[in-house]
Amino acid sequence: MSETELKLSMTPANLDRAGGWLSTRGAVEQGEPLTLLNRYYDTPEGALNAERVALRVRATGSGYIQTLKTRGHLQGAALARQEWEWERPEASLDLALMADTPMADHPALSHLAPVFDTDFQRRVLMLDWSEQGQWARIECALDNGVIRASGQEQPLCELELELVEGDAGILSRVATALTASVPALLNSISKAEQGYHLAGVGASGEAGSGASPQVWLDALCRFWLGDDPAGWEHFLQLHRQLSGSAEAAGAGEAYTQVTAELESAAAQCMSPREALTTMRGLAPLQLALLV
Repeated sequence: MSETELKLSMTPANLDRAGGWLSTRGAVEQGEPLTLLNRYYDTPEGALNAERVALRVRATGSGYIQTLKTRGHLQGAALARQEWEWERPEASLDLALMADTPMADHPALSHLAPVFDTDFQRRVLMLDWSEQGQWARIECALDNGVIRASGQEQPLCELELELVEGDAGILSRVATALTASVPALLNSISKAEQGYHLAGVGASGEAGSGASPQVWLDALCRFWLGDDPAGWEHFLQLHRQLSGSAEAAGAGEAYTQVTAELESAAAQCMSPREALTTMRGLAPLQLALLV
């Protein structure tokens, strides 16, 4: 099956604020919070990651789910990709289940080993949203925990808005309304990509050239992922080429505000992760440029 989702990275405090914001807009909590333990598999060289494929087994507390996800592509600000899920009686992989997927008989399957784990708590709220004659039902997953790889640990804190049914364009409208109140980063980096980066497995890829909004988004998210303050000036050089696109999108004022905040963060040599997830106006600017 396919999934269409939009992801916002934020601080734990702002994740709680986002949950409150959703609740006041009619989102309904779906049961108790879940503890989800996930183990991702690949070859030692990262063959699956090189093809932007993620393979994991998730422990849900009531059973196990094996999941295969393929390379995604952006539809506006949302990410669409193929996904297959199978219930499992135990935590081990069953490669035979993938016989009807694009990964069937892939040579990498005979060389798989655990690469990294994610361990997080998930709250799920269901939101019905109507606007301008359009409607959508959205699953809102609030995830807070850690990624573990190679003896290291890194925080994981994000809100996923996944389309259940209805108009996919509503995802961006909900995100725009929410991030007007709650600072966040519209993030195209998946949990799997974060885990691979921490494990040091495979290439993380390079941003494209030019000054299009898509190239800017890719560079912004990879800057967040690398979390290297030495990269501020390089990113700002790309960002300053975006002024024309921002004006054309009617986001000139937001662009000016975000530029000032980026320059301030650079002057302080701030952690990109800290700066980009707490910067007011950044996610609304991202959404305005991509929708």
